[in-house]
Amino acid sequence: MTYLALQDLRVRFSPTVEIGPVSLDIAKGEILALLGPSGSGKTTILRMLAGFEAPQGGRIVVDGDDVTALPPARRHFGMVFQHYALFPHLDVGENVAFGLKGDPHPGRKAADALQLVDLAGFERRKVHELSGGQQQRVALARALAPAPRVLLLDEPLSNLDPTLRERTRRELRALIQRVGITTVFVTHEQDEAFDLGDRVAVLQQGRLEQVGTPEDLYERPASLFVATFVGRANVLKDGAARALGGAPGEVLVIRPEALRFAGAGVAGVVRERRYTGVAAFFVVEAESGERLEVMAEPGAAAVGARVHVAATRALRFPAA
Repeated sequence: MTYLALQDLRVRFSPTVEIGPVSLDIAKGEILALLGPSGSGKTTILRMLAGFEAPQGGRIVVDGDDVTALPPARRHFGMVFQHYALFPHLDVGENVAFGLKGDPHPGRKAADALQLVDLAGFERRKVHELSGGQQQRVALARALAPAPRVLLLDEPLSNLDPTLRERTRRELRALIQRVGITTVFVTHEQDEAFDLGDRVAVLQQGRLEQVGTPEDLYERPASLFVATFVGRANVLKDGAARALGGAPGEVLVIRPEALRFAGAGVAGVVRERRYTGVAAFFVVEAESGERLEVMAEPGAAAVGARVHVAATRALRFPAA
């Protein structure tokens, strides 16, 4: 059942810049990723959810309550900002307790929240003494300490070293699932959206293109934009498309793993090879001039070799 609903939410910044209308139904305990390129509207939607941006139409309903007109403090949502927004003059415990003003037991609740994010005993540490990952967890503890109804995350991993992101993604997802809190987060990274999100909402230029599981988006994209934005993709329109079964006026989108070296198909020359361990990515220049990326066994072909490429499956879209 729907716990958090965005109903025809929209805002216009100029005659040519408009976000929405966007409608989303989010289940209790679900993790939803808002994924899209810069300027797609994902951060504006998060800000409308948080109450920092007033929509010009539509409603936000949580657990049956219309919170559209409520200020941020009365929505009972937790927010983790992109740059964490921790107070450097306060220690960790004071940062976490900041949102507990008026609570009879702020110290105890702050300690419980820090234990939840595996930072028990860090109450007297200074913010500058913490690593980037630890600062993120302090920000998360501060958001969770008041027991919010919904957790909002703005680019939660963007400030972390790339080598830490994969591990941190797993830890963050496990924590959110353990708490069981309904979560909406913004990202422009597909890997982050796929690893963290139960479902992913793909946005482009203020429009909601598709909502679905990572598998839905990758295997069954609803538009050419989704097909090319999510995952690696060969986009073929001319001679190579016809050689692989494309009809006139049709665009083929083929994933690298859906192409193989064969005895017939698109003729071309291997121009590049990138080794990744269990597989390699080969760039084949077709006789038409189009380039195809093929994922195959590392020894499948050599740079400079003349080859033929065939497709095991293709996504089909009408040409614009």
